[in-house]
Amino acid sequence: MTTERAEIEEADGKAGGRADGGFAGFFERSYPGMLARALLLCGHRQDAEDAVQEGYAEAFRRWERLRAYEAPDAWVYRVVRQRLWAVGRRRARHRSAETRLPQPPPTASVEQTAEARAVLSALAGLPPRQRTVLVLHCLEGMTQAEIAEELGLRRGSVAAGVFKARRHLEKELGMVDDGGGGDRGRLHGWDELVPSATFRDGHAANRVAAQEPVDPLAGALRRTELWLRGSVAARPETLDAALAALTGSAGTTGAIGTDGTGDPT
Repeated sequence: MTTERAEIEEADGKAGGRADGGFAGFFERSYPGMLARALLLCGHRQDAEDAVQEGYAEAFRRWERLRAYEAPDAWVYRVVRQRLWAVGRRRARHRSAETRLPQPPPTASVEQTAEARAVLSALAGLPPRQRTVLVLHCLEGMTQAEIAEELGLRRGSVAAGVFKARRHLEKELGMVDDGGGGDRGRLHGWDELVPSATFRDGHAANRVAAQEPVDPLAGALRRTELWLRGSVAARPETLDAALAALTGSAGTTGAIGTDGTGDPT
């Protein structure tokens, strides 16, 4: 057990929770999926990792309250979205998305990796605003009104962004718009998903696999999210580094006291 993991488990224990059901377990289960979503929203890995780290740091400081939530990961994801949106607006005019792609999961097929890389490359060709509203609408299922409220945009701007982004991705991915939601074109079948056992967040993978979207573009985005989860989960050093940074940050800020119950709010 690493020192960082032990420190978090000790905090969990002092807060009255078991390590596997406390913050450490939550972090370990949800981190691959959280980083995968951030990578889809953002064209820069460092920005994605920073936003995810900030989201978990906020959750760590408030864990006594958040641990009672039915879905504390939803709380973290909202923080991540807000951080990425703020960073994207500041940097949109100064740089384009990265072209370097993550390494594939060891169990991914050639077809799965080809599709994921095609989706990520197509997303990299979008302006940051279009990329964000597309992922939130098509992958997360947020309505245009919800996206507009969260990002401080007009609903018409969101609708235009989703429309333009969809046309771009459908063209890049070889999808045919036949008036019924499109065609998979060269995309492989839904039943060829990476097995959920290869992801740390297996329950989430099972939920995704059980509900194939009618929209083929949403299906491609979901499969790419699973591919990214597998890529993160296959490299435990990424998780260990995140834990080390998190415990160091908590110790520096002093937000977590010796009883692990600090809450700055």
